[in-house]
Amino acid sequence: MADKPSMGTWVVDRFGKAVTGMVDEHPRRAARLLHAGFAAKRFQTRHLPEARQLPSGRMGARIALESVTGALDHPQGAVLTSMFMPNELFLAFGLRPLIAEALAEFTTGAWAEEGFVRAAEQGGVPETYCSFHKALIGYAMAGSLEPPRLIANCSVACDANNITFKWLADKLGSPHAYIDVPYKYSEDACSYVADQLRELARGLEQTYGRTLDERVLSEHVARSQETLEALVRSLPLRRRRFMHNDMGLEMQQALDAHIALGTPDTLGMARQQLKDLPGAEEYRGLSLVWMHTAPFFSASLQQLVDCNQRAQIAVSDMCFDQVSLDGWRLEDGVWRRDESVPAWAHTADEPWEAMAERLIKNVFNGPGERRVERVRRIAEVAGADGAVCFCHWGCKETMGVSQLAKRELEAAGIPTLVLDGDCVQRSNNAEGQSSTRMGAFLEMLEARRGEMR
Repeated sequence: MADKPSMGTWVVDRFGKAVTGMVDEHPRRAARLLHAGFAAKRFQTRHLPEARQLPSGRMGARIALESVTGALDHPQGAVLTSMFMPNELFLAFGLRPLIAEALAEFTTGAWAEEGFVRAAEQGGVPETYCSFHKALIGYAMAGSLEPPRLIANCSVACDANNITFKWLADKLGSPHAYIDVPYKYSEDACSYVADQLRELARGLEQTYGRTLDERVLSEHVARSQETLEALVRSLPLRRRRFMHNDMGLEMQQALDAHIALGTPDTLGMARQQLKDLPGAEEYRGLSLVWMHTAPFFSASLQQLVDCNQRAQIAVSDMCFDQVSLDGWRLEDGVWRRDESVPAWAHTADEPWEAMAERLIKNVFNGPGERRVERVRRIAEVAGADGAVCFCHWGCKETMGVSQLAKRELEAAGIPTLVLDGDCVQRSNNAEGQSSTRMGAFLEMLEARRGEMR
């Protein structure tokens, strides 16, 4: 017999159905109701945070809700953008980035994605298109998305990213800025991207009637670099420590490390992790490194890894795609940094070049081998027992790299499970199959650990 749904699940389900039912006939009303739901969740993270999470986790959940809901509260001061843009530039202007992936993720969290996905597919968007972008396009096609004053994106990290924003700009009549990012880092490539960012800043000044203070931009970039450094220092602290996390929190903290990178709040979250983890309980279960997005609404997978003594996500690659590991080495079990090796070629004194450098060096940019090597290194330092590569619906880049990841990680002694699913559209998930395969993978890891003792 199936478990009876909880009162909370019933309420969210009814809320999602109410929003979905309005999309076709009353799209703006649907958007307002959804916004009210986000605001209610923001109230919860402010005043009734999850007791089971570490303080840094509660901070991460609040930052994500504040960022998305704040942009919806102030649409005239928002920029519709992508997750991989250097958002310090917008923040330095006092603007609020509204990230496509965040809007889709929060819509799914409210169980309201079906109406927007349906609107996109009825408008001709292929079923195989990335559902993060499909949901955003559905907002526009249904008439639920207020035309933003500016749309800005970069070529990192996927084909859908390059198509969606151009289409939205044409559909909504909004100005569009595009940053072309070379695959390989060089000083010439860095200058090329930095000049594009300067041009974007001039466009922001004209569109929003605001003047950029480069000192403020440098302060944001300095906080970004300090935040990323703190994340790197947290890696060995995750080894055999209970993270008190879940898939939803991992996604929220990945958003924080992009949408709110450069803010005092995100820096505070990273610093708090350095305080929380050494004092967290010893963990005897399995630790996993997670590649790509996570289906945080999947009840069967939640039972296996969410705040669980059997298995947990110790580290996810989407939180560590921008960090610099230059100079860091794991020697005799100690994570050391060679201080003679600079983390970055450009510091906050050169904010344009620093943002450009980080964008080019992002492991989601360029060949898949870079991303796989990053996963290998963070898994090694965090003491992961295995890796899960989640191939999100329509993400050709992750699907393309999945078998390379499995081969290379297993050659490095890290057992790897490749799972197919969807982090936005529930109907695309084979719930039973995923949980069965995940359960079998955990059993294999447990047997392997027993053999190694």
